[in-house]
Amino acid sequence: MDVEQKKIVIPRPDISVAQIVLLILAQGGRMGFEQIIRHSLVRSLGAVRSENSFYTALSRLRRRHLIVRAANREYELTPSGEYASLKAYVRKEFTEAEKRPSAISHQPSAKTWDGRWRIVFFDIPESKRPLRDYLRNVLKRHGFQEFQRSMWMYPHKLPSFLLKLMSDTQVRRYARVVTTYDIDYDEDLRRRFKLT
Repeated sequence: MDVEQKKIVIPRPDISVAQIVLLILAQGGRMGFEQIIRHSLVRSLGAVRSENSFYTALSRLRRRHLIVRAANREYELTPSGEYASLKAYVRKEFTEAEKRPSAISHQPSAKTWDGRWRIVFFDIPESKRPLRDYLRNVLKRHGFQEFQRSMWMYPHKLPSFLLKLMSDTQVRRYARVVTTYDIDYDEDLRRRFKLT
């Protein structure tokens, strides 16, 4: 008798327990374990996990030097953890927006265009390549188009999570956002974004 083996596919969670912990600590500052597992973000992000998964996440975050544990048994973010929490925040915003397709418009329309261009340009050194790749991927995913090397165009207002990313201390040293309506020739850009 042939028994078909069914593959059990476990979908990857939208956001991991470790990312939820980073978000909680970024929002609430120094917290103990009980405060973390009872935080409203745990429920709102659908993290139905055991307490053990939170212990494991905290342990891994400590080993990666993203959080530290103070003498009073409370956890807090390190400087590296603050940047990781920002990345978790961007991931959470994208995940929530993908559940509501109208929130992020990958196909901007002429109806909603305010006539202004948002230009993001950056010059991130090779020593910070992961940051450069991350920023480029976020811009692409949001619907920006590369106009020239490290210069990206977008015809709509930037969402708050992207503004927050651009104002992060690690990013703002190397990147700028310009909003303008005065470009001497933008017909090619209008065609690219289907605004004509």
